[in-house]
Amino acid sequence: MTIGEALKEEQKRLGLTSEAMAAGVITKGTYSKVVNGKLRLSSDLLVEILFKHNIDISDFFEMIKSTYMPKEKLIEEKLFSEMQQALNNHEVEKAEECLTKIKNQTSNKYLQQRAEITVAYLTNSTDKLSKNFKQAVVDELNNHSNWVKDLDALRLFNTALLILSSEKVEIEMNLFFIKLNRIKKISEQMEERYAILCCNYLDWKYRQQGEVNDNVKNALKYLSDLKLTAHFESYKVCGKYFGYLFNKEIDSAKNMRKSLLALGITVGVENWPV
Repeated sequence: MTIGEALKEEQKRLGLTSEAMAAGVITKGTYSKVVNGKLRLSSDLLVEILFKHNIDISDFFEMIKSTYMPKEKLIEEKLFSEMQQALNNHEVEKAEECLTKIKNQTSNKYLQQRAEITVAYLTNSTDKLSKNFKQAVVDELNNHSNWVKDLDALRLFNTALLILSSEKVEIEMNLFFIKLNRIKKISEQMEERYAILCCNYLDWKYRQQGEVNDNVKNALKYLSDLKLTAHFESYKVCGKYFGYLFNKEIDSAKNMRKSLLALGITVGVENWPV
């Protein structure tokens, strides 16, 4: 989808005329040329139009990335999605196939490290990962002064929960929430990445038989405070489920899981700890 096509799609969603969509930033005639692919729009003017209509920039770029994103990055995104799906469904063979593709088709070290950890986790062999490999992961995270805002580093930490020491996880999660509170505006894409991290942390913490601490409370609060939309519903449900577990309401947690599975909601839910 081109920028013009995406603008037209947003215009339709908002129920606006072309003139209203142009918002006085550009003329109706110029806007018409942009949506019809006859004129390029500068980034400054595009962003101004998006802000005028409260259109999430990350969501907008998601719509157009297949057209403008470099081929290598598109391959990385596709492989990341495949690996994530294999992890969610506990499909070992698919994860191993994906790891091979990642090694052969990309040079993204974050993605390669995440894939290595994922396969090791699915094959119950995280203890066989070398000390050098684990240290390399820690070094990558330490090299980022603010990995909270870096999508690749955030994804790496999300997966590295499976191999990091408990002390390291708790320290990083504490820093995560401190930095999160300082961010004034969060895109919906990053909101979702943070929600995934909170869910994964709660799962990790419960399996560690850990007690409720500030990180657990903050993770539960973050999930509870998410907007009540279809997009975030699964994360809010996840938060409620782990809230039951940490409050030792095991029967409530079991009933929730059973109800979700009965509705055919299996992704992630099948692998919940109770």
